[in-house]
This record gives sequence, C-alpha cells and structure tokens, in this order.
Amino acid sequence: MDFQFTEEQERFRHEVRSFLDKELPSNWVDYIGTAFDDTVAPIKDGEQIFRDMALKLGQKGWLSLFWPKEYGGQSCSYVDFLIYLEEIASRGSPGYNAVGSKMLAPTLFKYGTEEQKEKHLKPIARGEELLCEAFTEPDAGSDIASLQTKAVRDNNDYIITGQKTWSTFAKYSDWCCMLARTDPELKRHRGISFFLVDLSTPGVTVNPIIDIQGEPDFCEIFFEDARVPKENLIGGENEGWKVVQTMLSYERIAIGPVAVVRSMIDRMVRYIKDNPERQWQNAGQALAQLKVEAEVGRLICYRLAWLHDNGMATAQDAAMVRLYGTELFQRAASAGMELLGLYSQLGKEDSRAPLQGWFRHFYLSSIGVTIAAGTSEILKNVIAGIGLKLPRE
Repeated sequence: MDFQFTEEQERFRHEVRSFLDKELPSNWVDYIGTAFDDTVAPIKDGEQIFRDMALKLGQKGWLSLFWPKEYGGQSCSYVDFLIYLEEIASRGSPGYNAVGSKMLAPTLFKYGTEEQKEKHLKPIARGEELLCEAFTEPDAGSDIASLQTKAVRDNNDYIITGQKTWSTFAKYSDWCCMLARTDPELKRHRGISFFLVDLSTPGVTVNPIIDIQGEPDFCEIFFEDARVPKENLIGGENEGWKVVQTMLSYERIAIGPVAVVRSMIDRMVRYIKDNPERQWQNAGQALAQLKVEAEVGRLICYRLAWLHDNGMATAQDAAMVRLYGTELFQRAASAGMELLGLYSQLGKEDSRAPLQGWFRHFYLSSIGVTIAAGTSEILKNVIAGIGLKLPRE
C-alpha cells in the first residue's frame, strides 16, 4: 500500500500553489464560504473576481482535469483532481464551479446528446459558463422525489412552473440544473425529468437569500410559465431520476471540508505563536486531536478518489467521506471559537478580529454543512443500507 504521491503529482501541487500565490488578489483573506469550492469573496467585487479566476483556471485546463480527452479534458486521475481541489479549498479560492465541471460534465458524458455536449462542455471547461443546482423545494428537501415543480409539454417546448430554494450560487450562475415533474400520474421519481435552464429565460426569477454570514450564497428560483426548449431535456422525458442520481454521485467526491480544517489548524498554530502573551489553555490538546482527525479525513478522501479511478467506488464510500468531513468541519469550527474566546466573535469590520474575522466566518459557515448535499442522517442511512445491509429506518 503506497501512500505517497508521485513526483509528477507533487510538481502539480506545487504548480497549483504557485498559481494561487500569483493570481489571488493581494487583499484576499481566504474566507471560507458555505460552499467551499464555489463561494465568492465577501467583498464588493467578489463576482467579478470569481469570473476572472474561472477564466484563468480554464486556460490552465484545470476545470476539466478528469474529463476524457475526447471531451476536451486532461484525462487525469481523480487523485490528481483531488490534489487540485485540496489546494483550491485550503485557500478559499474563487473560480471553481463544482456543479459545472465536477457534476454536470460527467452527467452529460453519459446522458447528453452531441448537441448538448457541444453547447455546454467547452464553455464550462473555459470557465465561461457557471451553473447551480435547482432541486430542493420548500416542501421537498431530503425527500426530493416529492417535488411539485411541473413541466408541461407544449410542441417543441416545456412550460415550467414552480419554486426552488436553497440554490447555492444561483445569483452568480448562467444556467441551472433542475428537476421538474413531467407526468403527475406516475408515482414519485418515475415522473420526473431533468432540464438545463438558462437563468435569463423570461419567467425565471432568482431572489438571493441572505445567509447567517450576511452573504447571498443561497437563492430561491421562481419559474412562472418559463418556456424551455425540449433540447434542454437531459436523458429523456420521465428519466430525470437516474440522471440526477448520476450527477449527485459526483458531488460527494470532495476534499473541501477536510482541507479547510487542515488550513484552520495551521492558522491557529501561527496565531498562537504570534500571540504568546495570551494564555492558551488546552490549545495543544485540542489542536493535536484535530490534527489526527484531519489526517484520517484526508486519507479517506484520497482513498475514495483511488477507488473511483479503479472503478470500485460505491455510494457508501462517498457517504462516509461526506459524513466524516462535514462533522469534522463543525467540530473544528467550534474548537477554534472556544480557543480564541470572545475575540472569535468579531467580524472583518472590527480591527481587533483575529485574522480579519476568518474564524468567525469559518464558524458561521459550519452551521449548514451537515445539511447541504445530504444531511448527516441521510448519509448514515446510505451507509447503513448499502454497507451494513440494514433496513431503512
């Protein structure tokens, strides 16, 4: 069992780090947002910074690292891809839109028509097209098959009506991946279809939801008789459930939460050393424990990438990585706040805030991570059902 990266992989990691050192704005504070891999900086021109960086990442070919060369990718391994994701996440870097390059792209490889691939893959790879998910509804979250948004066929179009909510990054996106019910007579998931919808379509309204950090990370999307061409249907009518399962299977192949925790440990250690006059009771014990847990998390993330490269990854493996990473993220955020004491509550607007409010931002970001991309309870059900063969609770 070899736990070392190859020389080529180490060179690639160094290249990504050097790129970020050069290209990130001089005033970048490396804030971590609700979605670690597609947030914008909490500064006035954050969206433009994100789009500019996306174009630069596209020029490097890094937005399509694991894509097959036949689709304009680099045909790199998932281990290579995770090296890139780890470095991006540890710096809170803008420019990487996971929904497009990590999730939708491989879904189009499998279910997209040649016209759909031609229309979307190249712009995504270049960093020109940004996407979001529009699956969750006010009354359909973990049980997404109960969604009520409907799409009615009208000649060569579908007329879509309904509401989506908690759509991360929708305010900054060009397109959304969405599910709608196309046959109400069929039970639950059998009557659902998958669409790509241009967010500039008449009848589509995106309203930002200001989150606990004061940022528009989430949005609600309203569809009021929005006319969507049938060419935007992915995988066939009433075939949306299998399409979205493919897409979501790529969502949990990530290392973002663990990378952020490792970054948090490094920042805390530097802060303690820079402020020796303070009494840091139990800091060593707390950070040592987190160090161990973060190393375990990093190993299982790369193990999942290796399993995927060898065609052995299962939904259980992905669920374990997601569950471990997000719960570790929350524990680390709470530990950081406790170690820093009352000063940890200060935001970036206060000159006394440790590291310009980074730890406060980290803590507030942690509150929702065990809900997004599958709650901890849902992930445990996946592990129990697939891994342990236990009946669903």
